Amino acid sequence: MKKKITRHKGGLPHLTDDDFHFGGDLPDREQTSFAELFDPTSFDREALAVMTSKRGGKPGKKFIYPSPQEYLDLHGLTAPEAERKVANFLLTARKKRLRTVAVITGKGLHSQGLPVLRDLVEGMVKAMKAGREIRNYVWENGQREKSGAIIIYL
Repeated sequence: MKKKITRHKGGLPHLTDDDFHFGGDLPDREQTSFAELFDPTSFDREALAVMTSKRGGKPGKKFIYPSPQEYLDLHGLTAPEAERKVANFLLTARKKRLRTVAVITGKGLHSQGLPVLRDLVEGMVKAMKAGREIRNYVWENGQREKSGAIIIYL
């Protein structure tokens, strides 16, 4: 006679101990420890060397950063206004526990003379990095002269 299957509210069958068959059906096997099964000499020596060797680069913890999580645009601001905005923006970003932010300085093409905001923000960020307030920063396009934004890693 076939046993009636009871089901849970979600339609899944309700299993009991009788539904599991352990023990007698399986042939007895020799008990072997994992240490005996694991034989490091069975690995290819080249593969083992690759697995155990350190990769090139700087030692220490590697950080993986997301794309900028928030942006601050400084277009049209004076240097004192921009300085206050950047300081507040980075303080707020740290409180929000953001990891990556971007500050858009512009390239300074419409400035009279040299770009002002780009130099100001880079100076602030360098000081913060020296004071260990931020981890690192990079210019968006890899070069300061070609970039209008600075990416800051908190």
